[in-house]
Amino acid sequence: MPIAPGGMRVDEDSCDIHDVTKAASDLVAVGCSIGMTHFTDGITRLRFGSIISSYADEVIQAVDEGLINAWQGVQELRAEYEELSSKAQFYLQNGIGVVAGVMQIRTGVSVIGSSGGLGAVPGGLMVSHGANNIYEGLSNIYHGPGTPVTVGPVRRIYRTLFDDHAGDMAYYSMDLFVSGYGISRQVLKPGAMELFRRDPINYEAAYRQTGKLALAFEALVDFLTIKIMLPEENYFYE
Repeated sequence: MPIAPGGMRVDEDSCDIHDVTKAASDLVAVGCSIGMTHFTDGITRLRFGSIISSYADEVIQAVDEGLINAWQGVQELRAEYEELSSKAQFYLQNGIGVVAGVMQIRTGVSVIGSSGGLGAVPGGLMVSHGANNIYEGLSNIYHGPGTPVTVGPVRRIYRTLFDDHAGDMAYYSMDLFVSGYGISRQVLKPGAMELFRRDPINYEAAYRQTGKLALAFEALVDFLTIKIMLPEENYFYE
């Protein structure tokens, strides 16, 4: 039995106007949520919400007037709900990728500059992956959903070394590796000073100097990366 937005179970025989109004309410709710998340301008947010509400009202009115039956109304509202949710997820996912890329570049530069050259390789990987993630995210956002996914130059190198799928898996795995390295690497404690030799007591893991919000965001990015690596979750970028 199909499940409509909001988790309600409906079928063609039992569907009535109450199911239509429930589906319309769910559509308006997700529209409001998207408006609050993606539009900073209050006027634009209200206009977007008004468009969604007007569309939902039109479907309800069409059912009331017998132009379409209740099942058709629910199907139409469900399709709009899923399309809105998919587009919102697309922009959110790519927006997170851009922000994560900026953080990777900042961390990579810090690793290179504070390690006396010893962190050039992991730091360089962070910078290159960060720049690639920014490029892919911004390009995907610019072209919008429903278009071919952007493949950045760094990811293309991985695909050249392997096939497309294995290259993507290697790219994501390296993303996770440099993320783990970035938060677990040893950094100088605040106020600690060293003159001639390195004393381990003066160092601590980088995550201890990272804010809770930044750590939570890092965990979210890693979680999404792992989900993308799972075969059934590849729709995140599609």
